[in-house]
Amino acid sequence: MSFDLALENGTVCTGDRLFPANVYVTGEEVAVISSIREKFPARETLDCSGLFLLPGFIDPHVHLSLNLGRYTSVDDFDSGSALALSGGVTTLIDFLDPVSSLSDFEKAKKSRMQTAADSRIDYAFHVTLAGSPGFSAEEIAEAAIEARMPSIKIFTTYSSSSRRTGDGMIYRLLSLSRKLGFVLLAHSENDEIINEISSDYTSPTFRELSSLRPTISELSEVAKLALLSLDRKGQLYVVHVSSGETIRALSSMGVDWRDFTKLETCPQYLLLNNEPLEGEEGYLNTYCPPPRSENERLLLVSALQRGEISSIGTDHCPFLVQEKSENRADYSKMPNGSGSLGLSFAALNTLLNGNLVKVSALLSENPARIFGLFPKRGLLAPGSMANIAVV
Repeated sequence: MSFDLALENGTVCTGDRLFPANVYVTGEEVAVISSIREKFPARETLDCSGLFLLPGFIDPHVHLSLNLGRYTSVDDFDSGSALALSGGVTTLIDFLDPVSSLSDFEKAKKSRMQTAADSRIDYAFHVTLAGSPGFSAEEIAEAAIEARMPSIKIFTTYSSSSRRTGDGMIYRLLSLSRKLGFVLLAHSENDEIINEISSDYTSPTFRELSSLRPTISELSEVAKLALLSLDRKGQLYVVHVSSGETIRALSSMGVDWRDFTKLETCPQYLLLNNEPLEGEEGYLNTYCPPPRSENERLLLVSALQRGEISSIGTDHCPFLVQEKSENRADYSKMPNGSGSLGLSFAALNTLLNGNLVKVSALLSENPARIFGLFPKRGLLAPGSMANIAVV
């Protein structure tokens, strides 16, 4: 018996435990995991003494080559996937452009597949809805599932750019999600609160970002969607939760929301507060939702440590310093986004005090289970894809 690749003398993380082992790969799959003493011949052997072997990480929330009209996010699938690899990410999930018809969906799917052709790692896509779509919830759900894209993203804000999905459509999608087998992703901010506050500003600056999109705009919308998902027994996934106050409010409702709502947060919310917005280069920290207060950041870290967050996405969407700088006097024109692809492991390993079982669950197993990639991905076991992060 001979294998293509041997990773020997490492410590393997699989499921809920760590143990010393050798991992042998044939083709694209893990073939054998053996005890340290049981070794087999292979074409290539790597000595992993002192290293940990984890299931390859999955970043379920990135925006590569995102075209905003005037600006396009600077990482494409080649440079973005290189960043991903540098941090142990072996699978990423990007988004189709927003669609308002079934023909739009086919065009968006074809276009993004072409854009992703240069990726160095595995990738998938979430379907994204535009506002006031010309199809029913059933029609887009069935089209997404048939295209093997069983996750649909909606926005509860951005009505000004025709991206907001109404509550009726959201209710219907949540009602169908578990029955048909798809996940509803939600960018959750209250559109009317944001628009009301924005009406008081003629040329808002980056320093006013936390005021323009306050915590209550996120908290109120997440609470509403979680209750809808609970009522409909849905499959809701809230992207980029920015404040620990939001999670504390969910936990205070006295209902078991976690079976029907999964929460994602990002490295930037776990590591940064809103103080950098006040500095001379605060415009570099403009992303939506915005960074929050130090107390909210600490509450978010506590929620992570308690297991109330299911996965980590980076929302990776960087723009050039010059593109940010030229809009520093009027935030309404700012290309929002930051770059953190590949940094999730370092952040979590620090915040979770080196608990690699928890880190692996958040970065590998949980997103794989949520988005239907398990057990071929998100698990290090015979028969799984040989997507392995060595750390």
